[in-house]
Amino acid sequence: MKKISKLSSITVGYSLLTLLWFISWLLARDENWWLVLVNRGVPYIFIPTLLLAVWTVYVRQPKRLVPLFVPVVIFAILYYPYIFPKIAQSTDGSNSLKVMTYNVLFSNYDYAAVANVVLTYKPDLVALQEVQPEMMSELEERLKEEYPFSLLGTPNDYGTTAVFSRHPISEAYVLDLQVDRPAVVVKTKINGQEITFVSVHLLAYNLWWTKLKDIPATVMERTFNQNRQANLILGESRIQKGIVLIGCDCNSYETSRSYRILNARLKNSAREVGWALGNDVLPGTKQDVYLQHIDYVWYSGFINPINVFKITDSGGSDHLPVLAVFEIE
Repeated sequence: MKKISKLSSITVGYSLLTLLWFISWLLARDENWWLVLVNRGVPYIFIPTLLLAVWTVYVRQPKRLVPLFVPVVIFAILYYPYIFPKIAQSTDGSNSLKVMTYNVLFSNYDYAAVANVVLTYKPDLVALQEVQPEMMSELEERLKEEYPFSLLGTPNDYGTTAVFSRHPISEAYVLDLQVDRPAVVVKTKINGQEITFVSVHLLAYNLWWTKLKDIPATVMERTFNQNRQANLILGESRIQKGIVLIGCDCNSYETSRSYRILNARLKNSAREVGWALGNDVLPGTKQDVYLQHIDYVWYSGFINPINVFKITDSGGSDHLPVLAVFEIE
């Protein structure tokens, strides 16, 4: 009986703590530094659910499972597109558009490998992050036949943003995000539709270089700046006509405030597609059903995501490229 009583207390206590976090996440968001850190590891909050469920079954007390419905429901609310399968949308491909976002890593000198990733999957538009001037020169040379149009952002010690396009660019400019790297914005026309394409790299936390005593202040400062960058991108997207596509190393997960800011007008293509049964998976790729995203292809306008893949060849980077396939409505 003591074991059962202890199990019941732990199960109820854990479920209440999970509910308290969820309410805090809904209302407080990132007002506290510790909540920001908790929000960056949300999937791990639900690991005890499985362990407690196994324990409950082992002691043959199924009634003790009832409190665990709270974390199960919260988990489903947060991640339902990736855990509940749906039938893939069909398309004839006549109005298809492929977009890649790819953090190439500022210290990556394997230019041939990076170019090979792009040329293998041949996206119409490519958003790159952490591009050094030397890499840009090499890629322009290696990709010039397929991608004659490109733009590099303002240089940064840790690489900057860049765009490559197979289609003529009618307008291009660098958007100052006030801290860290800028965004690169280009405009083109594909299948008769005006498209604004943006490459973005939001500020990273990089707390492993921060002294313990400085973590609270550092977390709040970087959260503020990241949210400000997201608001600038959101504002830029609002003034654009037609279709808007954004390739982003956002350095933040679906549970972050910056994600919510962007999601106010833009849609996350991976979440919209979700776990799609019957999708044709390209060689060397897998469906992008990760619970913790950092790299996104955002979109708005009359365009519909059909597939979103993670490319398993990193090309020497510490990120896997993301390839989103759309159908222009």
